[in-house]
Amino acid sequence: MLGRRDPQTNLFNASTQLGSAAIRRMGFYSRLAREGSKIFRDEDFATAYCADNGRPSAPPSLLAMARLLQHKEKISDAEVIERCRYDLRWKVALDLDPLSTEAPFVKSTFQLFRTRLTLHEKEGLAFAKSLEIAREKGLLPKSVRLALDSSPVRGRGAVKDTYNLLSDAIVALLRAIARARETSPKAVAEQAGLERHLEAPSIKGSEEVNWSDPDEVSKFLEGLLEDSDKVLALAQQAGVSGPDADQLRRIIDQDVDRGDDQTPATLRRGVAKGRSPSVSDPEMRHGCKSSGTKYNGHKAHLAVDTQSGLVTAVEVDSPGKADGEMVEALIEQTRELSGCEIEVALGDSAYSSRHALRQAERAGVELRTKMPGHPKGMFAPGDFEVSEDRLQARCPAGHKSGRRSQVKFKDSRRSTIQHVWPDELCSSCALKEQCTRGKRRTLVVPEDFHVRRQRERYAQSSEGRQELRQRVAVEHAIGRLKNRGAGDSRYFGRLKTKSQWLWTAALANLCLILGTETVNGGTRAVKPPFRGVLSLFWRFGRLFFGSGHLRRPQKAKSSSRAGGIFGSSGSLWVEGWFVPEGGFRPGL
Repeated sequence: MLGRRDPQTNLFNASTQLGSAAIRRMGFYSRLAREGSKIFRDEDFATAYCADNGRPSAPPSLLAMARLLQHKEKISDAEVIERCRYDLRWKVALDLDPLSTEAPFVKSTFQLFRTRLTLHEKEGLAFAKSLEIAREKGLLPKSVRLALDSSPVRGRGAVKDTYNLLSDAIVALLRAIARARETSPKAVAEQAGLERHLEAPSIKGSEEVNWSDPDEVSKFLEGLLEDSDKVLALAQQAGVSGPDADQLRRIIDQDVDRGDDQTPATLRRGVAKGRSPSVSDPEMRHGCKSSGTKYNGHKAHLAVDTQSGLVTAVEVDSPGKADGEMVEALIEQTRELSGCEIEVALGDSAYSSRHALRQAERAGVELRTKMPGHPKGMFAPGDFEVSEDRLQARCPAGHKSGRRSQVKFKDSRRSTIQHVWPDELCSSCALKEQCTRGKRRTLVVPEDFHVRRQRERYAQSSEGRQELRQRVAVEHAIGRLKNRGAGDSRYFGRLKTKSQWLWTAALANLCLILGTETVNGGTRAVKPPFRGVLSLFWRFGRLFFGSGHLRRPQKAKSSSRAGGIFGSSGSLWVEGWFVPEGGFRPGL
């Protein structure tokens, strides 16, 4: 049953006992305490709870704010409970009794709340609320300019080689069979003669194999395949046909060549498309950064408003998918959550593909991007003269193509024209070294050849470069999210990884919103009233009277009042609570 926070202000809560002077010094925590009731309301989570049965739960608005602070400080669930008990800043943000060391909820309640949000598809609520508040405060204009980009996310699952993957998949299927039979995995393994997979943490470490002998390696691999066949037959008898059985079959198909009667089993050469490198997180995939560095995990896609820097859309998908495949999803999510019209979308060269442009066209948004570069010192397609009907082509040396043919080119919908220059003409040409490294030069002219050349000229113009530099907003946003731990997944599975990015994006947005106000269509940090005037007066006073006549008043170091007084070092004493300038930590 849905529990609710008492709207009545408690005499013993932090907002009453500490006073506004002390709370203002706590930065984001004080602003979250002031705006928290507007961000999270218990009624927003009503559909995730039973309406009229059971005891009242812990208030979901309180749990949601605690989860937001968890992502801010990158701490575990157990540490969340400790912060609620001992950290004065958390007590201020959650409006708890600062003199009590009792936690408002236990760790299992906090974990069940996260599960409840996932099951009821409420993980994006905080992110949607951040955009709603930004719109109310005037930080989002009616028409936004989006910057699109992606970022790698390292997965949580353990990455292992094929031998250990097979053994781990066998153990997972044994446990599924044991659950179906209501017995222990050890009993099922003993029945099938598969105890060795449960006894050792690594099947390679428990077996004596001469890895330099191909025959012994093949024999060891064949033994693993026999064990796989045994457990799959056992699963079929028990009526188990879920993801665990599919995972074992997938590992065999992607990594192993079974051979035949005369050929032993061997590992496949190369990497299969969409290969899964982990049993603990089957949704992880191999990925590659733009710099060429390889990783294992997922890929996050973001859309950011270039003016305010607010994240407007988040998606998480497989690293094997191109960036351009998420353009339409990011645009539609931005429209739904922000309620703004999209003036234009900006992207790097990864978004210049025809598929990405078609997605943007379907969404009704113009997509402007950088264009892929060409080998240095070589002629680009734009250096060739091509007629409007694409039937005539002339190379930079002024020679016409000798013949043309119809070919299928990449993601072009229709057959494209290919122009070919004669061998004897290219071999005697003075510009051959800049044109081709082969015997002859060929030029593929797709149907959008002239359109792409026009996009290249715009991207290289001063106006285009100035506009595309606004893409830096999305790079800064990704940096802020990664600084808060979004670069490494805290959870198993792509759905939970996306929830982590949604909460981190909500936190990044709220840090901008709670620390800014609208000024002439832009934003600036909020400062106390008259702070600039007083600072200017103080500087003039020191200039005319000297530093010895004007000294800043020293703050008292102790007080018996509950309102609290700041010491000269910036620390805070409140009724026995000591809070250093950098914040309270348990054990200080």
